[in-house]
This record gives sequence, C-alpha cells and structure tokens, in this order.
Amino acid sequence: MTKTITIHDELSIKWINQKAKQLNVNLEDLIVKLIHDQMKSDKNSIELTQYHDLDSLAGTWSKKEADEFLQTIDKFNQVDEGLWQ
Repeated sequence: MTKTITIHDELSIKWINQKAKQLNVNLEDLIVKLIHDQMKSDKNSIELTQYHDLDSLAGTWSKKEADEFLQTIDKFNQVDEGLWQ
C-alpha cells in the first residue's frame, strides 16, 4: 500500500533536504529511516521484524564467483535506446 505525504512546514522541509544531502541519501530513504529509528525507540510501537535466514550466505562468494556473477548480469545495465524513442 503506497501513501503520499505532503509536508507544509518549511522549516521541516529545509531540515530534511539538508540532512538528505549531508547523508547522500534520497528523501524517502531518509524519512523511512527516521520513522524506523523512532519506532525502535517507542515501546508501544509495532515491532519491526528482522530476518536472518540469509545471513550465512553473506560474504561467501569468492572473488572469481563474484566477478562471474557481475559479468553475467552486466547485460541488464545496458539501455536499449530504441525502446525510449
């Protein structure tokens, strides 16, 4: 479910823009992070579920395997200009 939120408070907008630029993140990512941080500190808040079922896979590829994977998916980084005309 997607919702749109409009902020009318100029001081808040200015601060959010400055903070996003400072952290080099987009506005939505920053706002979600701020909300999640507040949720973690709020004892009455809904609980955020953290999953660890794939943790054992992190960092298990060799350099060769990682390079092969990146080479294989490189075609997905190509833009077919004919599709955008």
